[in-house]
Amino acid sequence: MIDWLSMIVPCSHPTPITGGHVLSLTPDGEVSWRSSKRSTVEGSFGTGLQIRTCTHTADPCTHLEISGNPVKFFQGHNLWGTDDLPSLAIATFNHLIGVLSLNPTDTDRALVRAGMIQLTRVDVTESFHLESRAQVLAWLRAAEQTAHLSHRGRGQLVKGTTLYFGKNSRRWGLKLYSKGQEIHAKGHGQDAILSLPHAVAWADRTLRAELTIRSMELKRMGRSMVSDWFSDDGLPCDVTRELLRERLQGMTMTTTAHLSAEILSTFRPSLRLAYQSWEAGTDLRSILPHRTFYKYRSELLSHGVDIATLVPREVSNVVPLFRTLEAVPAPVPDWAVGTLLYFEPPSVRLLA
Repeated sequence: MIDWLSMIVPCSHPTPITGGHVLSLTPDGEVSWRSSKRSTVEGSFGTGLQIRTCTHTADPCTHLEISGNPVKFFQGHNLWGTDDLPSLAIATFNHLIGVLSLNPTDTDRALVRAGMIQLTRVDVTESFHLESRAQVLAWLRAAEQTAHLSHRGRGQLVKGTTLYFGKNSRRWGLKLYSKGQEIHAKGHGQDAILSLPHAVAWADRTLRAELTIRSMELKRMGRSMVSDWFSDDGLPCDVTRELLRERLQGMTMTTTAHLSAEILSTFRPSLRLAYQSWEAGTDLRSILPHRTFYKYRSELLSHGVDIATLVPREVSNVVPLFRTLEAVPAPVPDWAVGTLLYFEPPSVRLLA
């Protein structure tokens, strides 16, 4: 599911669109800088999208900055939603210009149809089903101890419900969390869902994986324009699974806490000493040379031990841990398809 979009769209408009200004004044009262605030367009479900005139353009009032969660804007929740980024981006733009009575030029419309919309942030998600919310929370606690993500290291568990990898990264970050816990949180803005028993039950079983990709990483990946999210035949491509799987495949997990004496006897002395030091709670990364650490780590991973993680206090939830992420993601429930609970944007083709 596409859970967030921040984009810059070509759309000529007569006067600046802002929600006010933020000013910085010198001691003498002169303006040293000013920044336009975003204006909020409210949807039917109480969720808004942020919009303002883009100021970093050669000519004034030629582009719009749009930011928010279009799925929640259109359907009132984000338990599930579309994977079709191009269609969602264009549907969002078309809706906003109608609400704001804007009249883009023919050139603007042609650029939009060609996917010439710049992306500055994209959040993509997948959902995995366990048996209950309690099992999801146990999974997260176990993952805090046992999971290591390539280029991000160990995760940080916040409030016992959300496991962050690269939380403050300027490029990308991954988080895993309990969707059931989230929808019950105060002020989350999905109260309508709480009156639907089937939806609440679906959420309570859900472990959500959410990947946030920011501007620098989108450019590196070659996906900084909406046109980059089409396949070769011009149809929108399903990229959610591709992008998340690429990150999740970089995750390793310790699936055992102790190796038997029989296995240890096959290790050379230096590897055995490294394992025993890790088992005693030593952070091997801080004491071993870089190459040696990763050499030992590679050898021990085949035995279910990742010395880049903490020694797990319990491993009963760890084996199902990895199997969960290897499973088929939870689909949109059949009973939601064709209703207001599932917004499907009109499908678009890439027009050159």
